[in-house]
Amino acid sequence: MADYRVLTLEFDDVTPVELKFDGGCDVIHCHDDYHESVFEDTGIFQSFAQLVTSPVFKDNLIIQVLRESGLLDDYNRGDYDFENYVAGVVRDNMWDFDFVDGTLEQYDYKRGFYRVKFGFPTTLGLLKKAVEAEPHTVAGLGVVVYTGVGTLTIE
Repeated sequence: MADYRVLTLEFDDVTPVELKFDGGCDVIHCHDDYHESVFEDTGIFQSFAQLVTSPVFKDNLIIQVLRESGLLDDYNRGDYDFENYVAGVVRDNMWDFDFVDGTLEQYDYKRGFYRVKFGFPTTLGLLKKAVEAEPHTVAGLGVVVYTGVGTLTIE
């Protein structure tokens, strides 16, 4: 979990890190409308947008891809609601990009569990800065630190 424990890591600030969101809900999949309820219940798009629009992670790869794709062209800079705008854009274009992944585990012909997840690449230095400056942005996210000797996972 991205919390104060990250501040105790003694790796270089340029060490690659991935922040991970993993959640889901039981669903009745015989109706094709279960996606929306899972998105709402898990808050995945709000968490994703809060992370990618954070000033700590400014100009990250995801925002660059959205800009290059023209998906942020309709945003009015004076609206001051960029986070919600990005959440809506990513939700509306979820199937076109690889940002958020959803998988269905079927229990039987109508019930199952729909899991949603995303990964956000960054560096340990930026993550430490986020934990200190905006802990709510990274709270609840898993952390995978890629070191020269292996992978460290903090949950």
